This record gives sequence, C-alpha cells and structure tokens, in this order.
Amino acid sequence: MASLQILGQRIAVLYKSLAILILNAVVIFICLDLVARITYKARNSLFPIPAQSVADPRASSPFYRSEPWAAQYWHEFLLSRQTRYHAFVLYRRAPFKGETINIDQEGIRLTPGADCGPNAFKVFAFGPSTMWGTGSPDWGTIPSYLQTGIEKLKNGPICVVNFGESGYVSTQSVIELMLQLQSGNIPNVTLFFDGVADIYTAYQSGRPGMHENFDQVAARFERRDVPKQRPLLELLKLSSLYPLAGSLVTQLHQEVPSEPKLLTYETMGIDVESLSNSIIQIYLSNYKIVDGLAQKYGFKSFFFWPPHITVGEKPLTTEEWELKRSLDPALAKLYLRCIAKSNHWF
Repeated sequence: MASLQILGQRIAVLYKSLAILILNAVVIFICLDLVARITYKARNSLFPIPAQSVADPRASSPFYRSEPWAAQYWHEFLLSRQTRYHAFVLYRRAPFKGETINIDQEGIRLTPGADCGPNAFKVFAFGPSTMWGTGSPDWGTIPSYLQTGIEKLKNGPICVVNFGESGYVSTQSVIELMLQLQSGNIPNVTLFFDGVADIYTAYQSGRPGMHENFDQVAARFERRDVPKQRPLLELLKLSSLYPLAGSLVTQLHQEVPSEPKLLTYETMGIDVESLSNSIIQIYLSNYKIVDGLAQKYGFKSFFFWPPHITVGEKPLTTEEWELKRSLDPALAKLYLRCIAKSNHWF
C-alpha cells in the first residue's frame, strides 16, 4: 500500500508538472501570436504597400493618359475581379457598383440606357473580355455602342444585354444562351464575338473545347491542390507566427527565383495543325447549335470572329508592336492557323 501511495504521488506530481508545462507553452504561443499580429498591423500602417505594386499593367497604356475616367476605371476594375460560381457556365463576376463599372446580382454588366421591359426589342451579346468591355467604362463597351446605334434605327424600347465575361469560350456563351431560353427570356437578336478565348484555352491546356484554367479548376474540385498536413502544422499556419517565420527565413536565405517552364500545347508535343482543326470544328458545332436554336425560337443570330494583333495589314503603333513581339510564338502560330481556317470555312 505504501508503494502504491508513493507511485500515486509521483504520478500526480508528474501530471501537475506536465500540465504546467503545457499551459506555459500555450500561454507563450498565444503571447507570441499576439505580438506577431501587432507587429504586422504596425508594419502595414507605417509602411503600406504602394498601389502601383498591384496595378493592372494595361492601365499604363498611352491611350488612358488623356481619359478623365481612366484612373477610376482601373481602380474599380481591380475591385470588380471577384467572381462567384454560376451553374453550368462555371463563374461570373460578383455584384459591383461603381462610377465606371456596374454589375448586377446575376453577374451581368450594365448597358447604359437599356430598357428591358416586356415589349422591348432584345439583343443578347456574348463573348469574352472584349465583349464584357475590359479597358472600357460601362458607356464604352460593345453592347453600349449597340444600344445607342439600334436606338437610332428602331422605335420603341431597346434592351441590349451584355452576357460577355472575361475568359469565356464559345461553349460557355452557348450554354448561357440556353439558360436564358430555358427561363423564357427569348431575344430578337443574338450576337457572338467568340473565338479568341477558344484558341487561348487550347494553347494553355493542349485540348480544344476546354474552359480557361481547366487543370487548376479540376485540381481544386478534386482537392488535389490541397496537400495533406498534420493537425499541428495546420494550427501553426492559422497563426500570425507562420508568415512571420516565413518572411524571416526568406530574408536570411534569399534565392534567385527560377522561371518556371511554360506549359503549352507545344511543350506537350501536340501538333498545331490537328489542334487548330479541332478548335474550329468545336466552334463550328456551336455555330450550328445556335443556328438550330434560332430557327426553333424565332430569333436571328450573328457570329463575328474577333480581330487579333497577329493578323491583318493594319499599321501598328509602337505599343502594339511591343505587344506583338511579347506574344509567345506558339500562341501566335495557333492564332494564325485558326484564323486562316475560319476565313476558309466561314
């Protein structure tokens, strides 16, 4: 009995010591995390990150120097880049209200002057960023010019709806049209300005008919982009100590960053001729689908292949020459093949 009592006392002392040790460790961790948070807040207050470091490089184009709305537009453009999931079309921008950019609850950008009452003449405009209006205020988009032009030609209310979205391929545009038809929202005219994004996504993934960033989206959906971690490490990453330690290690051990190898259809060994044929075949199939829907629902459809800096005889400015020279030769080659085939087939 005496030996059992001694053993019990030792266990109690050990337990008490261990509990004090763990408690002290938790208190120290909390204090260090609090100090790290205060340090970060103080640093951000005293040395804020300059706005130029996150500015869109396109904002420096000479065109915008004389435009009074330009600074406000590019500020709002960065703020409006947030997207939300939308069924079947994958994503659309989140609602946004500004002086130069306005997006409604459905992710549709405002067309100034559009009168979308029950008896309106409706025009649905589809396409990627060129149709959405990247670089242009609400009143300078293609749908906005359409709204103004049709009002001069036709009496009654005119409703031009901008269904464009950055990065959209022609298949996403067709799906968006189908969703509108399903809901009973029937247009009088549809306008498609697709093609460029179809080429870029194929250049990016090596496969035709994919949406933008297909591999990254698939990895996130399948949770392949989330590395398995231990619970203690996950807890540490939630604290302010983790980024502080990371920044200290970076300062003590600076390495010259190696430029990652660009992954494209060419680096994958995919033949440009077969890939360009597949891109045009898918685009042509989408054209036929819309043509069938137009006959069934009684609207007119128009398709336009967007111009590109790699094609045509237009005299280029110095800035345009720089843009053309900076283009990856593999992407330029794919553009040229696809546009040449589209001119032949259409």
